[in-house]
This record gives sequence, structure tokens and C-alpha cells, in this order.
Amino acid sequence: MLIQTTPQISSASLAVTVLYTSIRPTLAALRQAGLLARDLGASIRILNVRAVPYPLPLDKPPANSEVLAGNIRTLADGLRIPTHIEICHGRDVVDALLQSLHPNSIVLIGAGARRTWWPSKERRWAKQLNQHGHHAIVVTGPASDHLPSRL
Repeated sequence: MLIQTTPQISSASLAVTVLYTSIRPTLAALRQAGLLARDLGASIRILNVRAVPYPLPLDKPPANSEVLAGNIRTLADGLRIPTHIEICHGRDVVDALLQSLHPNSIVLIGAGARRTWWPSKERRWAKQLNQHGHHAIVVTGPASDHLPSRL
């Protein structure tokens, strides 16, 4: 089951989806999404998928969605591209993410620059999205490397 707190973007318009992970990686993904969306004439959709523990009902998540949306909104303030924020709640992050995406979605996932032998959760999410027909890209590195300050 999926609970959405903000309206979904019309499926008729092209949107580049940025999956909110944490501040710095999401900012790096947003900058790349801005360049991509500008070139494609698309909007940006910032998607924050929150897992709700089983003892709690889905319609009563532990975090206030308005506060979360406000925090995410500050990341997108400098973008000159139409940006929509969507907060979804579900029992499993990947299941909720798959339910909230349109077919063949373009998804950018910000990840830290850590190098390990084991795939990060962001890389696992990207692999699962790609297996379901979406176009997921993991963006790594600092938000300021070789990227314009304003899009």
C-alpha cells in the first residue's frame, strides 16, 4: 500500500525523477537532473519514499510530511525548472517506489562517494528499478564538482 501526500505529476508530461536519499547526494542528483530536464524540456520530480514500520498505520507515518516537504523544497529553491515534491509512505521502500513511478521513468539516485565491495542501497535500488523497466542512474560525488551553481 502507498500513501502519497502531494499530487502526482500528470503522466502526459515528461519528468526526471530524483529520489531523495540524503542532502548532499540528492543535491548532486538534482543538479544533474536539472541539466537533463533542461535538455529534454522536462520537469523535475523529487520523490521521498518513507518506510513506515509495521506497528504504525500507513496513514499515520512517524514524520510530518509537511516538514519533510519543506526541507526538500529548500534543496530545489535555486532551480529554474518546474519542480514537484512528492512524499510517499509504504512498508517497503522499493515497492512504494515502484508503485509511484510511471512506466519507463528516468530516475536519478544520489549516492555517497564511498567505495566498498558491497553494493550500496542506492545501487541496489537502481538495479531493481532497471530490472522493472525504468532508467535509473546513480549519481555520485559532491554536489559542487563541475556543476553550475544555477540551472
